[in-house]
Amino acid sequence: MSFMAAKRYGVVNVRIRAMKSRFLDAGDYDQLLRSGSYSAFINSLKNTYYGDVIDQEATTATPDPEELSTILSKDFAEVIDTISESVTGVVRRFTETYLEMFLIEGLKSIIRGLHAGLDEDQILQFAASTTPEQKNLLTELVKTGSIKNMIEAIPYKNLKTALIAREEAFEKYESTAPLEVAVEEWYLREVQDALESFPKDDRERVMSILEPGVDLQNLLTRLRALSLDLEPEVVRLSMIRFTEDSRDFVELFEDADSWDKIILSLERTKYSRFAERLMRIEEEGRDLFQVEIAVKDYVAQQVKRQLTAFPFHLGIVIGFFTLKGYEIRNISSLAVGVERGLDTDIMRDIITVW
Repeated sequence: MSFMAAKRYGVVNVRIRAMKSRFLDAGDYDQLLRSGSYSAFINSLKNTYYGDVIDQEATTATPDPEELSTILSKDFAEVIDTISESVTGVVRRFTETYLEMFLIEGLKSIIRGLHAGLDEDQILQFAASTTPEQKNLLTELVKTGSIKNMIEAIPYKNLKTALIAREEAFEKYESTAPLEVAVEEWYLREVQDALESFPKDDRERVMSILEPGVDLQNLLTRLRALSLDLEPEVVRLSMIRFTEDSRDFVELFEDADSWDKIILSLERTKYSRFAERLMRIEEEGRDLFQVEIAVKDYVAQQVKRQLTAFPFHLGIVIGFFTLKGYEIRNISSLAVGVERGLDTDIMRDIITVW
């Protein structure tokens, strides 16, 4: 065991090991799904770690989904502060950068919502945040009322520049994909820059989480393009540019004109097991929503591996934060679904359980 690694990650490892025992398990999610009513859902949630959190922060016995989302965001912010106190220097700086992943998902939701003409409340329901600061920023951006105004209000210079460069493509094809890709690529560049000062092992652990997410998202984009018969230029603009390996991966299927050819190309890569699941989805009707679920599940399992491997490394930090973020979004999504009376099977599909 590296003395330096143990010194750098020893305290945070102990805290994360304790905190991950609080994660909801399959039985907890099953109970929430079978609640039958929103009040029963909240009562079931109170039987978990989140019971004390809700009792301390809620203004009513049964907080509505919006208040619950705020409570969960505050809890996540406190967890982030607790973990961040356990790391210093480059690890802390990297952690802060990595956690912007939840912000960019919110930004993409706002872009889609503004383009679709949704009102502010509707957009913010989908733009989940994980800290009060993120929530405030996303709220301000939604209030700008248009994509052009939102871009002008972006507080990050490099991201604003990237979005301005994609405005022409957005207007030409009336698609938000070029803008969403610009947001994603900006975030990935930030993470890569923050990783440069780490040893090779740490860099590889982080990339083992990020790269599959990018690769399989690009694969999903190609499958969606087949069903919508999108123009080649739109498809190209919708692909996320990341590592050299990821670019090579895209080249394997970017010209494929059928599911069969895409699956065949996938079988020759490190994603051969994912190809098996994709084959089953094809046989069952080529449901792209099921592909999206499969992608999330695959990435969640990659993250989970970081929490069960050698404990003194950067992967355990980002792995914990990623799964905690999934849990917050799961609960928020279920709260909205239960309140609206969505079918249990539909709600089961929209969450990621690892």
